[in-house]
Amino acid sequence: MNQNDIIIKKVKIFKALSDETRLKILSYLLEHDYCACDFASLTAKDQTTISKHLKVLVEAGLLKYEKHGRNIIYSISDSATTQLLQTFGIGDIKICHENAPSCCACKVDNGKINEKC
Repeated sequence: MNQNDIIIKKVKIFKALSDETRLKILSYLLEHDYCACDFASLTAKDQTTISKHLKVLVEAGLLKYEKHGRNIIYSISDSATTQLLQTFGIGDIKICHENAPSCCACKVDNGKINEKC
């Protein structure tokens, strides 16, 4: 990877971190993995907007995802990224959960999807 590629990768990361909704998504994911369908109610944004934000975070290398049937489960890409996000204070962001579904419908517990989604 040449210097220009490294700079472009860093720019993607900082652009991904420059949005309030994406920071909220990351703060939730620092707690545990979530289904994409949960973020609309957690952030009070429509699903199309959430999908665009998730794409930016994945392309920046901050998130990874797995498909489980109809559900797409998102998580922080690796432990180094988790540590970086914690260092930036993103884990300190406490978000009111009043818009959240009663049990975070597709919350992943121990690798199992809650089938309410």
